[in-house]
Amino acid sequence: MNAPIHSSESTVLIVGAGLAGYHVARQARQHGHTGPISIIGDENRPAYDRPALSKAFLNGTVNFEDLHLDDPSNPLEVTWHSGSGAVELSTEPLGVRTADGTFHAGDNVVIVTGAEAQRLPSFGRSGGAFVLRNVEDGLALRERMIEGQRIAVVGGGFLGLEAVSTFLDRGAAEITVIADEQFPGEARLGAAVGQAIRHLHEQRGVKFGPPVYAHSVTDTEDGSQVLNLTNGDAVQADVIVCAIGATPATRWLRDGELTLGPSGAILCDDFGFTGIPGVWAAGDCAQWTSQAAGIRPIGQWQEAVEQARIVAAAIMGAPPVPFQEPYFWSEQYDVMIQGAGRIAQSNEVHILDGSIEGGDLLVSYRLDGEEIGILGMNRMREIKRWRKMRTARVLASA
Repeated sequence: MNAPIHSSESTVLIVGAGLAGYHVARQARQHGHTGPISIIGDENRPAYDRPALSKAFLNGTVNFEDLHLDDPSNPLEVTWHSGSGAVELSTEPLGVRTADGTFHAGDNVVIVTGAEAQRLPSFGRSGGAFVLRNVEDGLALRERMIEGQRIAVVGGGFLGLEAVSTFLDRGAAEITVIADEQFPGEARLGAAVGQAIRHLHEQRGVKFGPPVYAHSVTDTEDGSQVLNLTNGDAVQADVIVCAIGATPATRWLRDGELTLGPSGAILCDDFGFTGIPGVWAAGDCAQWTSQAAGIRPIGQWQEAVEQARIVAAAIMGAPPVPFQEPYFWSEQYDVMIQGAGRIAQSNEVHILDGSIEGGDLLVSYRLDGEEIGILGMNRMREIKRWRKMRTARVLASA
C-alpha cells in the first residue's frame, strides 16, 4: 500500500464537495500545499453551506449564490469534478472510481461524503414527506405553497424546529410537531431547556403530539397526506417534513477495506486517519475516536470545519492542530440558542439566569461539580465570554 506522502507537491483527492471537503482544500493551501487538489462531488452545483437551508434560504431571503463557500475574489486552486459520486475506493493504486467510470488517483484520499437524510416509508402516490438535507430539498420546499396549509414536522431536533419557525413566517395555518421526546432536546440538553424550547413554539401556536414515532406516510382522497404514528394515531396534513436525522453516506464503502461503525460511519483516530495509509475521513461520514468516546459531538457545523483543519495539517505533516471547545447554535424565531463545551458529558444541569417562560435561559452544565459547558437563549454576550475564557484556559495549560 502507498504510505501517506507529507509533501507540498503531493496529489490530494477529496471525495465530497461539502463543508468539510471545501475546508480541507482551503486549509491545505493555507499550509503551503502547491500540488494538485481535486474535489469530487455528486451534485452538479458548487460547494455550499447548509445551515441556511432551514432558515433564510427556505423563506427566500437568500439565494443559492449566497450559500456558496468559495470566495469569487479568492477562489480555491482546485479541480472540481461535479455530478458523479464515488462508487469504489481503491487502495492499490490509491484512488477512487466514480459512477461515470472515471478513476481518480491521489497520494492522499480524504473522504468527506457527509450524510444522507433518513426518510419515512411512503405508501402513497405523492412520494411521502419532504426532507431538508441539500439545496434540491430546500428548493422543493421553498416552491411549495405553505400559506394557509397544515404542516406536520417529524423530528424535534434543531433542523425540524428551525423549519417550523420558517413555516410560520410563511403563513402556515397549523403546524404539528411529532417527536419521540415530550420536550425537544431534553435528553441532550436537559429538561429546562427542552421545556423552554417547546414553550417558545407553543406560544406561537405550534402543536406537539405525544412522544411517539411516525412510521409511514399515506395519501388521502382529497389530495392531502396522513402521517401514521406508532401509537395508532394519525395526523392529517397538506405538507409533511421529515427531520429525523441522517446516516453517513458510506454505502459505497461497505464492502471495502475501511472499518465502519454500527451507524456506517468511518472509524478514524483524532487526526482523521482511517488506518489505511493515505486514506483520511472527516465530517458527518466519519466517527473520530473522541466522538466514539462521547467527548466530541457528531454532526455539527463547527466540528466538520475543525476536523477538516486537523486533517489538512496531518496530510501536510504540520504540527498537530488542537480542538476548540465544541460549539453549536440554532435560530428559532427571534431567539438564538447557543451551546458550548462538553455538554454531552455533564451529569448536572443548573439554571444560572432567566426562565423557561421568558425564553432567555442561561444554563450551566457540570461534571462532578466542574463546569464543562454552557447554553444560552439570546445570551450571546455570556456565551462569547465563556468561550473566550475557556480558550484562554486551554492555552494557559498547554
